Amino acid sequence: MRTPRTPAREPAPPTRRRGAGLLLAAVTSLGLIAASVPAAEAHARPAPGRAASAYDSVDPFIGTKLDTTQNKGNSAYGNTWPGAALPFGMVQSSPTTYRTSDGDQKGGYEYTADKLRGFGMTRLSGTGCEGRFSAFDFPVLPYTGALPDSGLPRSPAADITSYYLDYDHAAEDAAPGYYRTGLGDGVTAELTATTRSAVSRYAFPRDGDSATLLLDVAGSNNKVYDSHVSVSGRTVSGWVEAASVCEGGGHYRAYFSTTFDKPFTAHGTWQGDSVTPGADSADGGDRKHGAGAWLTFARGAKVTSHTGLSYVDVDGAAANVRAESAGRSFDAVRALARRAWDRNLGTVQVQGGTAAERTKFYTALYHAQLHPNVTDDVSGRYPGYDGKVRTVARGHHVYTTYSGWDTYRGQAQLLALLFPKVGDDVNQSLVDMVEQTGTWPNWPHLNQAQQKMTGDSLQAVLSAIDAFGSTHYDREGALRSMVQTQSLPATNTRRTAALQYFGTGFVENAKGDSATSKTLEYAIDDFAIAQLAGRLGEKDTESRFMARAQNWRNVFDPVTQEIRPRSRNGFDRAFDLGQRGNQFDQATGYQYGWMVPQNIGGLIAARGGEAKVSAELDEHLSQLDAGVYGTKGAYLSNQPSFSAPYVYNWLRQPAKTGETLRRATSELYGTGPDGLPGNDDLGALSAWYVWANLGLSPTIYGTANLVLSAPLFDQVTIRSQDSARTLRLNARGTTGDRPYVRSLKVNGRTSTASWVGEDFARRGGTLDFTMAAKPGDWGTRAGDVPPSYDAGSDARNDVGTTADGAKSAGSLDLSDNSLSRERLSAAGAAPGAKIPLGDTGVTFTWPRTAPGEPDNWIPHGQRIALGGRTGTAATGISFLGLATNGPAQGTARVEYTDGTTQDVTVALTDWTPGTDYRFGNVPLVETTGRNRADGTADTTRTVVFGTAPEALDPAKRVKSVVLPQSSDKGVLHLFDAALTTKPVSTGGN
Repeated sequence: MRTPRTPAREPAPPTRRRGAGLLLAAVTSLGLIAASVPAAEAHARPAPGRAASAYDSVDPFIGTKLDTTQNKGNSAYGNTWPGAALPFGMVQSSPTTYRTSDGDQKGGYEYTADKLRGFGMTRLSGTGCEGRFSAFDFPVLPYTGALPDSGLPRSPAADITSYYLDYDHAAEDAAPGYYRTGLGDGVTAELTATTRSAVSRYAFPRDGDSATLLLDVAGSNNKVYDSHVSVSGRTVSGWVEAASVCEGGGHYRAYFSTTFDKPFTAHGTWQGDSVTPGADSADGGDRKHGAGAWLTFARGAKVTSHTGLSYVDVDGAAANVRAESAGRSFDAVRALARRAWDRNLGTVQVQGGTAAERTKFYTALYHAQLHPNVTDDVSGRYPGYDGKVRTVARGHHVYTTYSGWDTYRGQAQLLALLFPKVGDDVNQSLVDMVEQTGTWPNWPHLNQAQQKMTGDSLQAVLSAIDAFGSTHYDREGALRSMVQTQSLPATNTRRTAALQYFGTGFVENAKGDSATSKTLEYAIDDFAIAQLAGRLGEKDTESRFMARAQNWRNVFDPVTQEIRPRSRNGFDRAFDLGQRGNQFDQATGYQYGWMVPQNIGGLIAARGGEAKVSAELDEHLSQLDAGVYGTKGAYLSNQPSFSAPYVYNWLRQPAKTGETLRRATSELYGTGPDGLPGNDDLGALSAWYVWANLGLSPTIYGTANLVLSAPLFDQVTIRSQDSARTLRLNARGTTGDRPYVRSLKVNGRTSTASWVGEDFARRGGTLDFTMAAKPGDWGTRAGDVPPSYDAGSDARNDVGTTADGAKSAGSLDLSDNSLSRERLSAAGAAPGAKIPLGDTGVTFTWPRTAPGEPDNWIPHGQRIALGGRTGTAATGISFLGLATNGPAQGTARVEYTDGTTQDVTVALTDWTPGTDYRFGNVPLVETTGRNRADGTADTTRTVVFGTAPEALDPAKRVKSVVLPQSSDKGVLHLFDAALTTKPVSTGGN
């Protein structure tokens, strides 16, 4: 038997396999390994003194235990499982647990439970929504009790818990593609899998009252809508319709076909509370556990089942199992599963480090490859999101189940780097999803287009995979769908509060539902769209979405120098950023305060510069996993904090990045069942751990730039599967007493930069790190920092004018009202029209923009060029605009060509002022009727004003004006700024 597992975070890892030595001896003596796969390959053990292979380093039990001592917001539970699956496979054959003391079953495998609910065909790895994890379809329960009157003693629909299975961890054994356990009734159960089929082996004791298997066809985790089972000869088949993950509204139908290698001595079905010996079929309706079959074998039988899974029909399930596992022994299939995992885990080879570090690393690499999942049958058929059965092109696969909010921060990039062909098919699968649904859902499960979390993150997933070189898919179609769905009118998008965001550039705090973090997430998504457009040469689209990528500035408070909830009346400075409240998704304001990966340089400048920001980041990361309750600390076991340690690279302190990552990987991750500090979220947490160990991070999401830190292994070799791309990282001494990077060579050339560009990730190359005992000057120069994408920061950012009758086409006032383009034109404000400000010498130009394009600035410090390269002499400056929820005012800064500046006031009256004009404003454009989001109009009178000119120094030449950082209250809207050379009163406004 295996020795007890040591607690997580102790230096020495436990032996993974429970009873593995006894099992190996038994299997080898029986000679059950297929001739095509040598026994040494299937069950090899490292020689004394040699490091375990990547495969043998994996411990599937890591992440299966809930740490109840932590209260961080999300549970400290990886929610992983020890069952059998292939990389990105359709099938996940795994046990699921039940705890008798309190009836807790979670819907997953939880290490402290004392019973098993059976062995199901499907599982999601690491999701939230406790109790609604979905999957666990078609669980099988061995039963050795008596069969009174040739039938089950009670219907599982009436009392399923009485059939749950006693088990002991000491009798368990798990490895990638394999699971085994001894049960309390003497049965030994073993599981292995192919991509679309599960192969299971059950050894019954001779002294049991029966040798029976229960197929709980309606035993799925979530709500069941209907089910059916049929028995014919040695084959049992059926289907279940069940709710998708989190029971968010969608439901899927799964089909199975199971053939046994031994004849039944008896069988029957249950339907509801009725148990019918000899019956061949049953229908369960919408009752949980409402239908199933039992199959009885000779006492002491050793039974192997081959089960095919399909999401199309029973025939597809039968064809899948025939093609992939029929005719193969259990051990042959197990050996093939190992071969598949050997190949995939072997894409990353590491040298150095302890056995515990290798276990944590390769287990993380394993967990990062469980999703997304192949959904097409061997015939190529698959269920579309539109309910139609479709056929994928030969040689390709359809992948489903994406946790976009989680996986865009590293798991998608890892997939693309290691498995570029999978990346191609994933991206084409996403394009097909949008074609079938007409939208971009952000958390599709199987063929159910559903929403979870905030953001529109699958656009970032696709763009990131594309950036890493997986470009063999319909790239133009992908971009076209993004532009069509994420542009005004906001009628084809699934982004909540989309009209407000598309129109004004932010989501106001009054909407709740993580409004502030939505703005940040949407800006990241828009950046990813812009990057894809740039790679495709679509410069106009790139510029448009880059402007929206800077929308983070709309929720940046220049007074407190923090990301902060904003209302139509100003920033909410009473909001406690140490809480998530209803403004930040699964994170605090302090944690989301670093979430501007597309423009970290701009964020640092806005927050007050390197010295101030460095001190703030030090304080933030002094607590690595503080949760979301009244803290300034980080939350590295949840996604919004993933990029925070890498901000040090932009602060010219990459040594601190390495220090933080070493702390995180050693303090938060362990080798015990509680070795994952939070939900693995379809491999997202594990992928972050892999990148942290590699010394690379794709933290500028939507690009393939890699931010560098000290690798945690002496040598790393990455070989992309089915590709010539190879990345080599040499960092000798990093696992010893030299944890800091002293110098770096990139492909043989010295580099002081703490990042490498996209060509390195796309083509491969070599990084030679020279390591040292103390920090040096590598990465500390101003030119060494990773890129910040500031393009679009000065662009107009509000769509305040709309065509009459247009729906959801713009928003000026955060109530989705807008100015009529037709009525503006009639009043003299047609696109490009000249609008004089009386006899002041000021002449404004109305923005020459098309419907749906930004036509005014909501100020956040945009710089507007006014004087060309040599500047312009001027005596005054004036602004064309209005305030919503005003009046409102702020301070602009005029920049002269000699380097000096002058502050000027920008003050504007509300756009529906009656006769109460403020600040000496001059009404220039008056209309009656505001356009509404529903295409109608009201009768409200609106006014666009010109401000009285502010005096400038006539002896100097004006180069530009920097708009106000924000306004005192309400929202300023500026359509133009113009100069005059006529005399101006020094009193100004």
